Amino acid sequence: MELPYLGQGLLLVTALFLAFSSLMPRLRFAVLATLLSSFILLVYAHVASDFSFVHVVQYSHTTKPLLYKISGIWGNHEGSMLLWLVLFYSLGSWATRHYDKALAWVTYIALAITLFMIMACNPFQITGTPFIEGQDLNPLLQDPLLAIHPPLLYLGVVASFIPVLLALSIAPLQTVLFWTVFSWTFMAIGISLGSFWAYYELGWGGWWFWDPVENAALVPWLLQTAALHSQIKNNQRPALVFGFLSMASSLIGTFIIRSGLVTSVHSFAIDPERGLFLALVCGVVLIPLAWSVMYQPAVSPQKTTLTPLRIGVYLLSFSAFVVAFGTLYPIILSWFGHLITVGAPYFNKTVVPVFLGILLLMAFDPWHKQRHDGTPALLVSGASTLALWYYGHQTNLFILLGFATGIGLCSSMILGIRHRQWAKAKTPMILAHFAVGLAAIGIALSTGYEEEKLIALKVHEATSIHGIPIRFTELRGERGDNFMAQTAILTTDKGNLAPEKRFYITQKIIHPETAIQSRGLDHLYVTLGDRYDNDSWGFRLTYKPWINLMWLGFVLLGIAGLLSLTKRWWLLWVFALWIPNLQAIEIHEQLSDPVQERRAVILGAQLLCPTCNGQPLNESSVEEAELLRSVIRQQLKTGYTDQQVIDWFVDRYGERVLVSPPLNGETFVLWGLPWIILLSGIYIRFIRNKKTR
Repeated sequence: MELPYLGQGLLLVTALFLAFSSLMPRLRFAVLATLLSSFILLVYAHVASDFSFVHVVQYSHTTKPLLYKISGIWGNHEGSMLLWLVLFYSLGSWATRHYDKALAWVTYIALAITLFMIMACNPFQITGTPFIEGQDLNPLLQDPLLAIHPPLLYLGVVASFIPVLLALSIAPLQTVLFWTVFSWTFMAIGISLGSFWAYYELGWGGWWFWDPVENAALVPWLLQTAALHSQIKNNQRPALVFGFLSMASSLIGTFIIRSGLVTSVHSFAIDPERGLFLALVCGVVLIPLAWSVMYQPAVSPQKTTLTPLRIGVYLLSFSAFVVAFGTLYPIILSWFGHLITVGAPYFNKTVVPVFLGILLLMAFDPWHKQRHDGTPALLVSGASTLALWYYGHQTNLFILLGFATGIGLCSSMILGIRHRQWAKAKTPMILAHFAVGLAAIGIALSTGYEEEKLIALKVHEATSIHGIPIRFTELRGERGDNFMAQTAILTTDKGNLAPEKRFYITQKIIHPETAIQSRGLDHLYVTLGDRYDNDSWGFRLTYKPWINLMWLGFVLLGIAGLLSLTKRWWLLWVFALWIPNLQAIEIHEQLSDPVQERRAVILGAQLLCPTCNGQPLNESSVEEAELLRSVIRQQLKTGYTDQQVIDWFVDRYGERVLVSPPLNGETFVLWGLPWIILLSGIYIRFIRNKKTR
């Protein structure tokens, strides 16, 4: 028997067992056995390079390292859905084993996903003709972090279903709370690992792109955070609603990413037909669940007291709405024939102010009903911010506010410990809030004081950035299992850096590998550029001060969640796991006039590469992007104004080439609706209800 047919048979048997497991509960063990067997079979096929599987042909290669053969299973649509299904049913059937209603929901959802895989997403398709070699995996996904990031993120995503199903089964609040924390924790860890992967692997030096794939993970996490804080205060009705919205956004995000409706820097599946099937699955699963949530009786009365926590929960849900709305609005507008792009500037202007408000409320919340006040934390925050403004010569308002709220939040947590505001059981909460404040400080300082330098160096030539001496000591060729590389050895006072340019033999793709040197709380970030006729090489050097405060904050956030789940205090010492806005512009592209070059860089940041998946023109390394950057510079040299350059691109490519959509009749809803909803919600939820009490 050929192995692909065995895999197809296992999926069919799984669907059959799921269909009858409501009549015979013990069949859930058979379902687990067939699901795990099918996944193990796919792992074996990849490890053994069995090219009778279409899946192995498309995403593997005999020369690929073993780790990437295994991670290639979920580096694509079919394999990732099988992993999703295995994790969902394994975790869900165990968590709901004592609650028949919840277990029935798990079975129902698993059956819907299994049928979807059989009809539209089968990882066990057999090849029609024999193959002796595979097509290999996207080089971007051939990274150790991509071997662990998706499973951890999926673990959090599938766990988001469990609190809702348990709440519908009237499970104890403590049980529902545990699984909410579980989902929140693994979502946070998965998102953080994905962020760090983008930071060092994509080569642009940023840690958040506001990409549809990233947003599809962020929205459920924000809503789960709102559900978690509602459960802590025993507000079971809001907790159930937010939990359902988190679960629904996870499933809808899966549909959006895999349907081809949006483009992404690191998406791996674009198939409208599969998207239609997934849309049907979303409807089949979410409509009856929404009906059940709507008519679930409220266990605790709804309270409308105006407290920092309640306002914070409202702002969290609002920020999730804005992220989702900004991601979906281009799709809605495209149905009417209008193409726009909603990039980072929109989210920064709409979501970041709300996040700053949430940080402020987090700092204030412990003190609004206590005999001790938080004035010392306010004074520390104010004095530190004034020092940053005066001595650090920082005038950017958002950076000052981010720094102030971060310092205020960290100070508030420390002050709370000093005055014993919290019992020992609240340690995870204190740590999580402190981690958010620490990350905010790192984000503000690294953004405000980042330095960048583009330079061409020959071997044995030297340069410096931020006072750090850097010498180009050697260029050597290396060969990996499935790539050839040119590696530059740069020597600093703290050791060597080795940025690479890799040529992946099978896919004939050139991909840069960054080099990062951790210098205490700072990073020296280097990428290797092109070779020039005079035997010099282009380098992009970036100094990122205080960036490790942000990564430390993310690590502490994950530890806080694990600490809450396990109550193991030794997790506070897991710092051995320390995880230590570049442009793609090359040195030869720069203009000799620094004023014009600065204008060109600013214009390039406002425009998208027409052939890339949402990348700004400055960050794309494709040939067309380099050509268009040269067009901008030529236009500036001939006397074009900035607006004339923008108009030229809009006339040629349409408004979708703009990173930030302009405010006009087509985008008024995009820019205005979030703020109208925010103010209306505050009035209805807090002010009007308070007057009518």
